[in-house]
Amino acid sequence: MRLTAYLDGTRVGWFEQPAGGAITLEYDPVWQQRSGRIELSVSLPKSRRRHTGTAPGNYLWNLLPDNADVLERWGRRFGVSPRNPLALLANVGSDAAGAVQLVPSADHDAPELVTPGHVEPIDDAGIATHLRTLRQDPSAWVAPEYDGGYFSLAGAQSKFTLARTPDGWGVPDGRAASTHIVKPGVAGLAHSDLNEHLTMRAAHLLGLNVARSSVVRFEDETAIVVSRFDRARAADGTVVRLHQEDFAQATGTHPSAKYQNEGGPGIAAIGAAIRTHLGRPGASSVTRFFEAALFNWAALGTDAHAKNYALAYSGARAARPDLAPLYDLGSALAYPEINNRRARLAMSFAGHYRTFEIEPRHLVREAEPLGLIEQWVIDRARELVRGLPDALGRAAAEAPLSGEDARFAATLVDRAHERAGELDRQLARRL
Repeated sequence: MRLTAYLDGTRVGWFEQPAGGAITLEYDPVWQQRSGRIELSVSLPKSRRRHTGTAPGNYLWNLLPDNADVLERWGRRFGVSPRNPLALLANVGSDAAGAVQLVPSADHDAPELVTPGHVEPIDDAGIATHLRTLRQDPSAWVAPEYDGGYFSLAGAQSKFTLARTPDGWGVPDGRAASTHIVKPGVAGLAHSDLNEHLTMRAAHLLGLNVARSSVVRFEDETAIVVSRFDRARAADGTVVRLHQEDFAQATGTHPSAKYQNEGGPGIAAIGAAIRTHLGRPGASSVTRFFEAALFNWAALGTDAHAKNYALAYSGARAARPDLAPLYDLGSALAYPEINNRRARLAMSFAGHYRTFEIEPRHLVREAEPLGLIEQWVIDRARELVRGLPDALGRAAAEAPLSGEDARFAATLVDRAHERAGELDRQLARRL
């Protein structure tokens, strides 16, 4: 099997898997010469014509959902093995994270992928129906009643993509680019869609670079709608794909090892990767990444693993990548079953994962290899800790909340006040 890979419509190369063999990647020499600084993946540098080993397969796996039920469903739907990323992406790889598009070479292998695709209109009733279906069956990512609608995004949480057009919402057929991601929330975790929006908005209010989100009502259903930072509008209004890759891809890590304690990269490893691939301009990105890690420590963001940070390109071939806006933020503070002494972060501070074990000195020690000075670490940690309750309160006040949503937001703010008080006292003892 062979897939042709394109970046925003330009042929990059070919992923191939012989029968019973490992996945390989071979670059198109024309693209190698003309692509400037952009890389399909920094784990698959274009300075080498052909890549073998585990990195090509891991790159593809990281484009797919981290949800075995979804993969099994897609395998049955397309008549392929759910354990074969090449076979799965042959059916859903035309609209993926970043600018990459994957197309069966037997169907298309031209230097340019010019088929624009189409967007089928969908009204609020249709979106609400899909949300209801997802709440009943979290693996039903693709709406069955629409022509195409195939996409691939990482993560275990139920989601689907839409395109915003001048006439309203639409379902892209796969070739057409989506512009937004819609999430009904995590099954079994009440108000998790609202939680994600409030946490992301609070991070923005505290000065972090965060993807834009909102809580939108479609008939009687609500969901978080996130604007894709890997999409942009050209001057003529068309949607342009911007390339990005998460840090599991950037480090050649399989998604099953996305958590640091399962073999994935931690704070030091991601900071080192940023410095390596961004050069001297990467110093500010390292600082912003560590700020994000501090925010997740303050807000009890227990799921901030390697796949929830990414490198993003602006679109210019000469430009280096930069740290992407933050996404998939969330707080465990409002959930007593998580907010307890057993709560663990996805990345450790100086080897400590359990939140009750992490002290200010561990923050400082983790920051040292990144070249961040102690006083800055403590000062920024204190700003984030002290500002978190108010930022969450402001985020809740901005949203039109009522009933159970308003009560959940109030609980989240109350728990943030409690945690902020505790952490502020720890930081004060550091002085």
